[in-house]
Amino acid sequence: MNANVQLETEAVQGVNSRCALGPPSREDTAGTARLVRTIGFNTFCQIGAQLAPAAAAIFAIPILLRRLGPEAYGIVTLFSTVLIYFAMLDLGLGRATTRFIAQSLEAGSRDEVGRYFWSSMLLLTGAGLIVSVCFLFAVPVLVSHYLKISPAYSQNAIQAFYLICATIPLVTLMAGLRGFLEAAGRFPFLSAVTACAGACMYVAPVVVVIEGGGLVAIAATYVAIRIGMAIAFTIGCLGTKHRPPFRPTLDRKALKQMASFGGWLSVSNVIGTAMVYGDRFLLGSFAGMVAVTSYSMPLDVIGRMQILITSFCAVLFPLLSRLDGSGSAHFQRVYRGALAIVLSSITPLTITVILLSPFLMRLWLREHNTPEAVFAAQVFLAGSIVQAMASISFTALHARGRADLTAWAHTAEFPIYCIAFFWAATHFGVRGAALVWFGRIIVDFACMVVLLRVEERNRGVLLTPQLAAILISIIVLLTSIFQPAHTLLFEITICLMTWLWAWRALLDSDTRRLLAHAITSSVDIFSRTVGKAECISTSRLQ
Repeated sequence: MNANVQLETEAVQGVNSRCALGPPSREDTAGTARLVRTIGFNTFCQIGAQLAPAAAAIFAIPILLRRLGPEAYGIVTLFSTVLIYFAMLDLGLGRATTRFIAQSLEAGSRDEVGRYFWSSMLLLTGAGLIVSVCFLFAVPVLVSHYLKISPAYSQNAIQAFYLICATIPLVTLMAGLRGFLEAAGRFPFLSAVTACAGACMYVAPVVVVIEGGGLVAIAATYVAIRIGMAIAFTIGCLGTKHRPPFRPTLDRKALKQMASFGGWLSVSNVIGTAMVYGDRFLLGSFAGMVAVTSYSMPLDVIGRMQILITSFCAVLFPLLSRLDGSGSAHFQRVYRGALAIVLSSITPLTITVILLSPFLMRLWLREHNTPEAVFAAQVFLAGSIVQAMASISFTALHARGRADLTAWAHTAEFPIYCIAFFWAATHFGVRGAALVWFGRIIVDFACMVVLLRVEERNRGVLLTPQLAAILISIIVLLTSIFQPAHTLLFEITICLMTWLWAWRALLDSDTRRLLAHAITSSVDIFSRTVGKAECISTSRLQ
């Protein structure tokens, strides 16, 4: 069994071994430490894959904006948006591949690994080809009639979108390759490849523009980067100990199992991603590409703040899935503990960045900075608190096997969001669009929390402690907009109250006692280590 898979299994056993009564024993504390190390290692690998692109984006975006201009840069952001959106069109098979192949690797069944791997590969490739052909025919109509692109850029934009859409089969195929690598525990390899490719997605266009290239050349660069990623992922799969057999196999039973798990997940991903990224297309249609630039620039960079959350959720999902499969009562403990950790960590980070946002935006964008961009950045930052909490609840619902509930919730939200976004964007521009985004995040989080409580058939009230994150986010937003007297002191008070609420309301007494004991033990170990180091240093001096 793969080492990382074994670590994850031991972590689950550590959770299940905790006692509910009495003081925590050494075994309980050791299980907690083992669980934290496992989650921390995997999360660190996931975060490392996204730090390089974040740094590259901060460096590259101002250069691209100055050299291309607002309209051309807005078109380039649509290129990356299209690639991100099509990466979600994996029919839910990326996560299904991870789940079923991890179970097969743990059982040591190479035949099952081959069946699940090739079934997902063939299905993903076929789906990618169908989608690619459809969008290739739709590109001229989309650019000419639905996007407000000036005649000077329209022809180049059509050619560039042709190149981007031709890579759709490759983009969907990589979801299955990534799923296999995650199941095999090859997080360092995945992190290295993803970090290099993500940084190149920002740095390579800068080189192209400096050399005199335009929209078509930038699109060709994006295509080359995706081809390189696919080759690297394939090499990684072939380099694993339990690599899949070379002969393709299409197994109906495996397809049925994976489709059952991934079907509703796919619906939720497609609609959810359409809401996350489609608003830029709506804004471009209603207000033009300059408005897209003011809206998307802060949203892109602030979205990178979510790397901690997305990385954490990627690690949390298999753990919660195993706890749900075993019927463990510790599911709620782990879920609420994850909420407490996220709320306690992201609130002070968000508040700090909001206080500095006017200065940081001027420093970053210089003459291209606008009041609309600063306002949008503050709204997105305040909403990131609720967005992070929604990601945890979203992951918990999927771990419960209820991707259908998230799909129905997103289906209901989508038309309402589009109508509200259209009205706000046409009447209030970027500011109205940002506030509607903020409202959608709040509604999404409330739906996830309520649906999870209904799924657990809890007869108590639906107003759970998690919903306090909505109030915290609104207070942070109002504080950043109106700037009351003693703003810094007010923000510090919000952080302290958030930490107290997370400790008392989200964590049960057993978890608080266990965490307090683990923290105390860690501090004692650190103190003894420092004391020994001082003694050694003193003896050497003497």
